[in-house]
Amino acid sequence: MHSREVEQVLPDPTGIGRVCMYGQPRLGSDAFVRFMRMLSALALLVAIGGAVILTLQVNEEPQPPQVEFVSGYGPGLVLLESATSTGPDPFTAPVAVDLVIDQALLAYPPLRSDALETPHRLGSRADLLVAGEFGWELVARRDIGGGRLPIDEIHSLAADLLGLDATIADVEDRNGDGFDDDGSFTLRAGDGSAVCVTLGSSRTLTKAQGRQIDVEDSAAANGLVWDPNGPCGTRTAPAEINRVKTGATPGVFGAARSGEVCDIGLLVSSLQSNPRAAEGWATVHGIPAGSISDYVSGLTPVVLLLDTAVTNFGWRNGEILPRQSVLQRGTSVLVDRRGRPVARCQSGSPLRPPQPLPATPAFQGDPWPGFSSALIDEIAAADHDVIEFVLVDIVTGEAIRRTPGIPGAQASLAGPIYVVEG
Repeated sequence: MHSREVEQVLPDPTGIGRVCMYGQPRLGSDAFVRFMRMLSALALLVAIGGAVILTLQVNEEPQPPQVEFVSGYGPGLVLLESATSTGPDPFTAPVAVDLVIDQALLAYPPLRSDALETPHRLGSRADLLVAGEFGWELVARRDIGGGRLPIDEIHSLAADLLGLDATIADVEDRNGDGFDDDGSFTLRAGDGSAVCVTLGSSRTLTKAQGRQIDVEDSAAANGLVWDPNGPCGTRTAPAEINRVKTGATPGVFGAARSGEVCDIGLLVSSLQSNPRAAEGWATVHGIPAGSISDYVSGLTPVVLLLDTAVTNFGWRNGEILPRQSVLQRGTSVLVDRRGRPVARCQSGSPLRPPQPLPATPAFQGDPWPGFSSALIDEIAAADHDVIEFVLVDIVTGEAIRRTPGIPGAQASLAGPIYVVEG
């Protein structure tokens, strides 16, 4: 006998109709709708979860690949690379701007991270007057006078150079020798701002090292110091020095107010003209070669204000050759949104954080004036993206505020592009 399904008609308690079941029971219409709605909700949750994961993956900053590059240099060897040299095995021709300035005259970073945030850096007239011709003339006349400047000459100089724009106060001469007793005086400008000026002695050793700032206390080598929190009688004790800094700390990097220190467009076009080099450059940073332009557009051109250790990468015969290097202060680099140096403008080479220096590093190359292994800097990444870089004007030492990436870049370059002879 052949089996066949028997239709069963079940009682309908609602009185609306009947529910037919063939062989195995089936879901009622209401239950079926609820079941389908549950499946739809589950599918929607899965889709939303996938979208969130995808968004997180897209927003993650690129991580350098865990690739072991074979170095062509011996272990413990550290190359000294001056600001004007391309170094060995450059990726591109120079895209760095010739700043036409003596490296020894570059401004130094402040020891205190808030040094660029004090009121005088926001437009104090008194600060600008001391930093200008009046301050330099004070130093010149002090040196001519054997290290001290009479009170009458200070007033006379202020009258000649500042006129009615400022007044001199807090000058005391109790012993009648014609000189200020404590060596300090207040300069008060017409806008109400005031600074306490101390005309100290020149730092002979600092000058001999070719530095304009004494690295011990951040005082000027010419001995002229002024406190922006003047006048002299109301100064507060300086804040404790914060020596923990990252690439986001105000004053870590320099810039030129006259324009950019690196031609970003030239870097991109130079790499694109050599696809193999572009592939190698991108490999170091863990990005596709086709996204170099987008990646570089988020970088910011800056100037290193201290000799800085990095892992530098060269390009030779289709190979990536890493090396440990110290870049001289005054070197133009590109930094990412967390303040990490990621490319050197003079050679187009990609950069990554340095390996720890050995206890007794073997330096290769000619040391520049003022070089000391004890003063080598290492720039740590900030723990968040920088909203605004506070840079140091490499000429005046004043603050330059800069939005990261191309949108904050000035249209012009600060000077001509370096030309390598030979």
